[in-house]
Amino acid sequence: MQINRPKILWSLHMFSSLLKVMPILTLGLGVGLEAQSSQKNTKMQPTYRAASAVCGVNEGECCLARSCKCAMGGALEMDFLYWRADNTGFTFAYQQKDPSSVAAYTNNIGSVVRLNSDWAPGFRLGGGWNSDFDRWDVFVDWTWFKDSSSKSRSLDGITSATDPRGFYPLHSVNDYGTQNRYRDVSASWHLQHNVVDLELGRAFYITKALSLRPHCGLRSGWINQKFKSTFTLPINSAAFQEYDFHGKNNFSGVGPRVGIHSQWHIDSSSWSILGKASTSLLLGQTKTHYHNKSLTTGASSFVTERQLKDNFSQLVPNLQIFIGLDWGSCLDCEKYYLGVNAGWETNIYWNQFNIPTAIRDSYAPLPGTGNQAVTMEGLTVNVHFDF
Repeated sequence: MQINRPKILWSLHMFSSLLKVMPILTLGLGVGLEAQSSQKNTKMQPTYRAASAVCGVNEGECCLARSCKCAMGGALEMDFLYWRADNTGFTFAYQQKDPSSVAAYTNNIGSVVRLNSDWAPGFRLGGGWNSDFDRWDVFVDWTWFKDSSSKSRSLDGITSATDPRGFYPLHSVNDYGTQNRYRDVSASWHLQHNVVDLELGRAFYITKALSLRPHCGLRSGWINQKFKSTFTLPINSAAFQEYDFHGKNNFSGVGPRVGIHSQWHIDSSSWSILGKASTSLLLGQTKTHYHNKSLTTGASSFVTERQLKDNFSQLVPNLQIFIGLDWGSCLDCEKYYLGVNAGWETNIYWNQFNIPTAIRDSYAPLPGTGNQAVTMEGLTVNVHFDF
């Protein structure tokens, strides 16, 4: 066999060159494979879903619509009230303005005289507990408000005793034709309102900018009213020197209460629009008192013409509405929460004028219809502190 030496020498030379570059190829291949593996592993890493943009939707999130911390803690609240109150059921006088029918007293052309609402301050104090059980909270508050209204009217230019013009008492037992007429009349109304509320609620977000707090509980309330009217300076000679009326309408009751708070957060800031609404049904006792008395000309003491009392059970609906602007912020590394809000509040209690009506001295009185409501509305400024 003949051996081709040039080919063998060329093959050995190529094999030797290959051995020299093998480490470089191996290193490059290893780097390339490592880079490819790293890139592949990076693509296979699990991607975690970002926290929900709706705070508090996921139960695992520690994000509260009330207070700043997940742990349980206390809450204090104080409100300043500047309200006016009214009871349209109390009309105390009729003013006859037409003098044309002097003898028959048939032309009733005039106007009813009633009180105007006056403003008065009040307060609301409350405290509660933010629990760590599903973020429920319990809260109790006491509302106190006292108001009074008064009015006086006088007439000039009436010189004839047969002139039918003047002020006629609406809470009188005499017939209109023989009723006493007066130049001066004054009246007053006093209201005292006390309410204690017990709430169990939970605040949570339903969207990125809207949070709700539904609540349920009990309401216990007391509404005491006093009515008074006084007529003086008689026009006709047979009239009483003075004619007075005193009335009371007191109610106290307790019942279930439900409501909801809504908070519309403004562009992720500390400000929000706050709305509240609640309703309750109070079952309780109503006590009324009717007393009118007269002072005859020349006499030294009053004579009671009629004195009536009534006492009965009653179911009273109540509605409470608030709308305003709220500011709140966490303090000291979210250990505390301070909130301030102000707005307009309205309270309505139905069936709050049940005083019997005496139509004539010889007739039995008519029971009060009770369909007139007590209303209280005005400015409410609230300061809330969670700790």
